[in-house]
Amino acid sequence: MAGSFRFNLLGGLSPFSLTVPVIMQLLSACTTTKSSEEMQALEASPPQRQDLYDTNAMITVATANPPKDEADAVARAKREETLGNLDSSLYLYVQALDFKPDNADTLYQIARIHSIKGNIQLAYLTYNEALVIDPEMMMSHAGLGLINMDKRQHRQARIHLEKAVSLDQARLKLLVQSTGVVDFYALDRISPVRIYNALAILDDLNNEHERARLLYKLALQQEPHSALIITNLGYSYYLSGNYHSAEKHLKQAIREDPSFDRGWTNLGLVYVRKGLYTRALSTFEHTMEPADALNDLGYFLMLEGQYKQAIALFKKAIDNSPSYFEQAQKNLRRASMELNSRH
Repeated sequence: MAGSFRFNLLGGLSPFSLTVPVIMQLLSACTTTKSSEEMQALEASPPQRQDLYDTNAMITVATANPPKDEADAVARAKREETLGNLDSSLYLYVQALDFKPDNADTLYQIARIHSIKGNIQLAYLTYNEALVIDPEMMMSHAGLGLINMDKRQHRQARIHLEKAVSLDQARLKLLVQSTGVVDFYALDRISPVRIYNALAILDDLNNEHERARLLYKLALQQEPHSALIITNLGYSYYLSGNYHSAEKHLKQAIREDPSFDRGWTNLGLVYVRKGLYTRALSTFEHTMEPADALNDLGYFLMLEGQYKQAIALFKKAIDNSPSYFEQAQKNLRRASMELNSRH
């Protein structure tokens, strides 16, 4: 009815002849150049998710050449990160959400960059938002697990770390097409090695040392020269009283990275347990001043009930640094009280 009415109004024009000028008018309207003011407003408009970044920090990185689509935004974000421009990368990832707000991977990338920048609360919230969209997202579980570890929220950390490891192991099982039952499949380059290391630390804290060492060794298959993981493995042996293996691995860690302080400190602890106090003292001195080394060795001996030797070390520490050692003074008083209480 509408078509025939239009035809009659135009005095006998065919439907085709009517359509052409109308389409041309529409095309002309669509291709009309925007005014400079309109273009500036479009280019200056911030991403919709301004809650995902610090607007004050992003003023300097807002681009006058906004991405044309999600793929362009993500590609440019990756490029900016490789150049070390984390703020620009973050801004582009947030712009990518304008094209697809429910992209869990983009949210994960935003959370990851916030973690690198130390914006832990924003990272935490964004990892959780990604998991609402994709509850099986391994790396978002991994990110949350590490945040919980740093906050000493060990129960919550274990939930996320075990989930991440479970997802990784399920992926690895498909790759090897195994029908057998194994505790863990060997990791590959995609596996989140830090997560296996973190879960192993929790196992050590729960006195599950054998399982912890299995996880450390899995991680070392991918990162055999990691002083951090080798040190953790050595400390796990220390916790279970295997001082020979502990010393062996801690020395290996120090060879991998002579500047890794924790390796030296843990090796010193091994020597304390083996009764090699002079060697323990010289080992501690690799990472601290002599007064600190004397105080620390005295503290460990005090914990072992060796009060007389501890008192002697605290006095030496105070003599080495009279103005400094308030802590040594406190330890000296504590050790003296413990010794006196025995008599």
